[in-house]
Amino acid sequence: MKRSVSIVAAALAALIVVRIAAMLVAPVFEPSEARYAAISANMARTGDWFVPSFTYKGVYQPFAGKPPFAFQASALSCKALGVNEFAVRLPSLVSWLALLAILYWSVRGTSSRDAAMLAVGLCATTVSLYMMSGICMTDALLVCCVSGALLLYATRDTSLYPAVALLLALGTVVKGPVALALFGLPALADSVIARRLPPLPLKRTLLSLFLFVAVVVSYFAAVEANQPGFLRYFIVNENIMRFLVHDYGDKYGAGRETFRGMAVVWTLVATLPWSLVPFFRRRLPSLSFHMLSILCITLFWCLTSRVPFTYLLPVAPLFAAHLATRPEEFGIEPTRLRRLVPFAAALACVVLCGALSYTYAFNRKKMPGASAPMKVSDHYFSYEFYNGPWGEGAPQ
Repeated sequence: MKRSVSIVAAALAALIVVRIAAMLVAPVFEPSEARYAAISANMARTGDWFVPSFTYKGVYQPFAGKPPFAFQASALSCKALGVNEFAVRLPSLVSWLALLAILYWSVRGTSSRDAAMLAVGLCATTVSLYMMSGICMTDALLVCCVSGALLLYATRDTSLYPAVALLLALGTVVKGPVALALFGLPALADSVIARRLPPLPLKRTLLSLFLFVAVVVSYFAAVEANQPGFLRYFIVNENIMRFLVHDYGDKYGAGRETFRGMAVVWTLVATLPWSLVPFFRRRLPSLSFHMLSILCITLFWCLTSRVPFTYLLPVAPLFAAHLATRPEEFGIEPTRLRRLVPFAAALACVVLCGALSYTYAFNRKKMPGASAPMKVSDHYFSYEFYNGPWGEGAPQ
């Protein structure tokens, strides 16, 4: 048993080394990562911590599509380490490592040390989550907050309620009210459908509510004071109308259109390669809190046709926890799962390196050395990240 656990630990160490190496050598990629990196670099260089700004359609302007928390984290990293690829990506890596620590803690509290280590191995080798763990975007931060809150809540340890509230508050200032929805629906379903009523000690419940309200209200009040009109656009357009109507007044392009029900496919993608395991067992898994949370999150996103697969990443740690603690439901021994972890780790590393190699070989226009001149028609965010304007105004 100790040898199996050591194998998982070695696989995790290898994953971290490869991920850090990729963060160091790979340039920021167009369009999404480069945009977030440019905003963070601009914030670090100007010192304007509550008004994230970038060049869009030739105009240097505030970015109201997301709260500035993720940009602030990357900008602080840039202040400490300089404006470079590793610095802007560091908050995502830290979030991934923090999520693995929370996963270990939560499973260890309700099961065994071996099951906790296995859960960490399964989650760390989930390919999609591993890919996002070193990219300058908000997804890793959101997964850490939402999945972390659900994992701690699943322990039924009331002493962890303040930590749950703090994670939800951070998730809200990272991505908005969606963090509350992704936590609240599973918690409600667990109480109503599964009839597992949570203990609600008065003092800890009130303290948790106070922590959440204090963090969220004070943070958004500061953002609105520095960027008037932010809350109206972000809450109404980006968090409500975006998922209901086609033309929701998006300032920065258009939402990704798929079809209703695509979230089911994204759930399978977000949990690869471990989502293949249930196909070897016809019996349905039990409705644990982890599995119920996966169902609720998936069904919630099935209501809209505008859902990128990254919105389903919070299901990955939950599936890892369920599979690690109840492997018998899938007809597989825990020892065999542990032996599969190094192969899954190798697969994750191959996919990561393959994606980078593909970009270098076939998509060099997204590399900073090949960026086009800064014009209204062909502005590259990677150019802005490496060369400015960093708050100096619109490009010429």
